Amino acid sequence: MNNKPERDDDDQRERRSRQKRIGNQLRRLYEDVATEPVPDDFLQLLEEADRKKK
Repeated sequence: MNNKPERDDDDQRERRSRQKRIGNQLRRLYEDVATEPVPDDFLQLLEEADRKKK
Protein backbone atom coordinates (compact mmCIF):
# COMPACT_ATOMS: atom_id res chain seq x y z
CA MET A 1 0.00 0.00 0.00
CA ASN A 2 1.28 3.44 -0.92
CA ASN A 3 1.01 6.20 1.73
CA LYS A 4 2.65 8.85 -0.44
CA PRO A 5 -0.55 10.81 -1.24
CA GLU A 6 -1.37 11.02 2.47
CA ARG A 7 2.17 12.18 3.24
CA ASP A 8 1.97 14.76 0.45
CA ASP A 9 -1.30 16.08 1.92
CA ASP A 10 0.26 16.22 5.40
CA ASP A 11 3.33 18.00 4.01
CA GLN A 12 1.14 20.56 2.24
CA ARG A 13 -0.94 21.16 5.38
CA GLU A 14 2.20 21.56 7.46
CA ARG A 15 3.72 23.93 4.88
CA ARG A 16 0.55 26.06 4.79
CA SER A 17 0.40 26.14 8.57
CA ARG A 18 4.03 27.21 8.79
CA GLN A 19 3.52 29.90 6.12
CA LYS A 20 0.47 31.18 7.97
CA ARG A 21 2.42 31.45 11.26
CA ILE A 22 5.28 33.26 9.52
CA GLY A 23 2.83 35.59 7.79
CA ASN A 24 1.11 36.43 11.07
CA GLN A 25 4.43 37.14 12.76
CA LEU A 26 5.57 39.38 9.89
CA ARG A 27 2.26 41.29 9.94
CA ARG A 28 2.62 41.95 13.67
CA LEU A 29 6.20 43.12 13.21
CA TYR A 30 5.45 45.43 10.29
CA GLU A 31 2.24 46.73 11.84
CA ASP A 32 4.28 48.03 14.77
CA VAL A 33 6.79 49.64 12.41
CA ALA A 34 4.10 51.13 10.15
CA THR A 35 2.39 52.89 13.05
CA GLU A 36 5.58 54.53 14.31
CA PRO A 37 5.95 58.23 13.49
CA VAL A 38 8.39 59.15 10.71
CA PRO A 39 11.43 60.99 12.10
CA ASP A 40 11.64 64.68 11.14
CA ASP A 41 15.11 64.21 9.61
CA PHE A 42 13.78 61.54 7.28
CA LEU A 43 10.79 63.68 6.29
CA GLN A 44 13.19 66.51 5.44
CA LEU A 45 15.24 64.16 3.24
CA LEU A 46 12.09 63.06 1.41
CA GLU A 47 10.98 66.65 0.87
CA GLU A 48 14.43 67.52 -0.44
CA ALA A 49 14.37 64.59 -2.85
CA ASP A 50 10.92 65.65 -4.09
CA ARG A 51 12.14 69.19 -4.74
CA LYS A 52 15.15 67.93 -6.71
CA LYS A 53 12.88 65.79 -8.91
CA LYS A 54 10.89 68.81 -10.10
